[in-house]
Amino acid sequence: MATFPAIKPNTRSLTLGDYPQSSYVGPSGVGVRFLQNTKRVQHKLSLFYNSISEANVNLILNHYSGQEGTLIPFDLPAEVWTGYNTIPVSTVDYEWRYASAFSVEPNTPGRFNVNIELESVIV
Repeated sequence: MATFPAIKPNTRSLTLGDYPQSSYVGPSGVGVRFLQNTKRVQHKLSLFYNSISEANVNLILNHYSGQEGTLIPFDLPAEVWTGYNTIPVSTVDYEWRYASAFSVEPNTPGRFNVNIELESVIV
């Protein structure tokens, strides 16, 4: 399994997912919810890289191609979680995949801004 490139993001935003559930509303209008799994789903992780080198951009682009875009999940290295004493999303229970294609914008000559959206996948 491929691991995301070990590049520390400039900023990171994590939105924790919710527990999968289904709901049923009876004829009387009273509803009930059923827990489908004990692990939360659909965590969202946004990574922003400001003014990174073309070599690092190519590492990310090659990884994206190797994962066939949004298809194949992967692990995240510790560098992505720099600043956390405890990683908030278990690396044992979850992998990540690209939520969509990402943007690469020129910053200064030879430097680029990259904005990536990832979503969790239960292992």
